[in-house]
Amino acid sequence: MPTRYEKPWWDDRTKQMASIMRDVEKERREADIFSTPKSIYKYFDKRLFGCHEYKKALSTAIWSSINLKTKTNFLVIGPSGCGKTELARILSNVYYNTTIFDASTVAPVSYKGTVTMSQCLLEVDTSDHAKPAWIFIDEIDKALLKESELAPMIMNELLKMIEGGNIYAGTDEKNKKLVDTSKINFVMLGTFSELKNERRKTFGFISEPDTQDSGSIITRDTLHNSSQLSNEFLGRINGGIIEVEPMDEKKAEALLADENYSPIKKLERKYRVEIELSEERRRQLVGMVSKYGVRGIYTELQTLINDAIFEDCYTEKITL
Repeated sequence: MPTRYEKPWWDDRTKQMASIMRDVEKERREADIFSTPKSIYKYFDKRLFGCHEYKKALSTAIWSSINLKTKTNFLVIGPSGCGKTELARILSNVYYNTTIFDASTVAPVSYKGTVTMSQCLLEVDTSDHAKPAWIFIDEIDKALLKESELAPMIMNELLKMIEGGNIYAGTDEKNKKLVDTSKINFVMLGTFSELKNERRKTFGFISEPDTQDSGSIITRDTLHNSSQLSNEFLGRINGGIIEVEPMDEKKAEALLADENYSPIKKLERKYRVEIELSEERRRQLVGMVSKYGVRGIYTELQTLINDAIFEDCYTEKITL
């Protein structure tokens, strides 16, 4: 029998109170993060190397959507591994009404049994009590630059979404959901390498493939002059076109040496080991960045660390 001051084993008030306190702490932390555009930027900046203009523009748009009820659409262009999608993941960790949607396999609504662009609308909350939603449509260029009659159809569906209005979403004809897209902010992410190749042909580039700048960025003029992206689409990008610079070898060196951003430091904390890189290994990782980005460096390091842990799972120092 419990004493007068003890709770019986089935009394779960202590657990409930702990859960409530965690929720309160979480809300307080989120309130601090989203209190100003600068506080949002600070949160991003601690977690993502570079991408200054992208982080600044997104921070301002997020704050405005919460406090001023604005709706913003961005087009973010940059090579693979430059941080486009990573910033979306960072936001989703602290802002629940965020989703990342892969557009590389979408087809028009009229094509049965396929993934449609409007399905991304089902992954966010647009109810009256919800915070403004953010949808990051990844690899948007793979959908809009299809070499077939599908691209214009997908473009028309996307235009209706980003314009803002009521759209029926879902694949089940009898149970489609009516979604108010005026409460959704869209960030469209892509490399647009097809336009880059088209530009080379147009200007008669004759350099060898390995001498071309594979990380060069598509400019605003390139998009406006392209016959593949309509003026209606570009006109709805009210937040602007953000160009994220590629990660070059100089930036990769700075990244590896940075205490806050370095994937080496992150992996040391994750695996609780000290990691020492040989100069040859460092040069190898830096050389990978133009092709695979920061993600490639992280993946390569993790593979090497896993191999070392397999050989000695109790090691406190790994030399690569």
